[in-house]
Amino acid sequence: MTSPRVVVAGNLSLDDTINPGGTVPLAAGGDALYAALGVAAWGLPPTILTLVGDDYPAGFRASIDASGIDTSKIRGVPGPTVHYQVTNFADGTREYRWISPETRLAATSPQTADYAALEGSAWLHIAAMPVENQELGVRAAREARVPYSLDPHEEYVRGFEPRLQAMVEGAAFLPSELEARLLFPDLESLGPVDFAFTAAQHLDAWRPFLVAIKLGSLGSVVRWGGRAVHVPAPFVNVIDSTGAGDAWCGGFVVGWLATLDARVGAVCGTVAAGEIIGRVGALAAEDRTTVADRIARAGQLLDTLPVAAGADLRVDEVIERLRSISNPDAASAESDAAGGR
Repeated sequence: MTSPRVVVAGNLSLDDTINPGGTVPLAAGGDALYAALGVAAWGLPPTILTLVGDDYPAGFRASIDASGIDTSKIRGVPGPTVHYQVTNFADGTREYRWISPETRLAATSPQTADYAALEGSAWLHIAAMPVENQELGVRAAREARVPYSLDPHEEYVRGFEPRLQAMVEGAAFLPSELEARLLFPDLESLGPVDFAFTAAQHLDAWRPFLVAIKLGSLGSVVRWGGRAVHVPAPFVNVIDSTGAGDAWCGGFVVGWLATLDARVGAVCGTVAAGEIIGRVGALAAEDRTTVADRIARAGQLLDTLPVAAGADLRVDEVIERLRSISNPDAASAESDAAGGR
């Protein structure tokens, strides 16, 4: 038995990050990296699908490999890698300033031929990219009959609604509150949680198979099968918020694959994002948190959520499924041993 293979399509970047507590120059970043870390946190080795420039440090790629992420599908192209200055302000807002030319975002996004990597995969997560690059990923996923999640790019929401709607149909749609508010400016008077419930219901018209709206420190609202649930986020001391939403998406995918329960997906996303914002940079020098630690945290958070009678897995069932998906060989051995008794 093997773990389901998750492919993450997006970008890697070089980030000069300015936080209220200090500055981190030239660090590994990018939505594909943070989303892949959100998957790898649960013991699944995701495959990153992206392009990098000839200035991308070999040491960063080695560190990504060491994090349990498959980098074999990262393709080098001439020119610079996407390079940002990222400023995280004390009020939680963030500002990006381009250091590389803006055209490098599309130039280093996966192209049609790159999606041959979908063969044998269980899921494709499409991180924020220019809309034309996301359309390539959606087309490839549909042709390969691979389920996919879509995290929109905030600059490709207003004015791109018909194209976005076409991609969302049949997808797991994972926008942030900001991106969802760009879609529904008429709901601006609603507070974050009420807004997310209402916006998720409105999105039924676009026919996704599920919607999850990320609300930062307030958690998320997930809607699937006509049912919506608010999953709060526990308090975390925020050190660097860069990549939190992407890590949330990666964790969500694992929880969904393990249980087909969007509550569990949101819980796993919350745990993954909480780790990212509690440290500086994507690749922490010493992260001793284990998969077992994360599963225990997920169980504790899930235990605080309302349960729909007959509709939800018990917490112990969720914990067992997360253990099985993260260590399938051990789970299979236990099952064989049980069958022999």
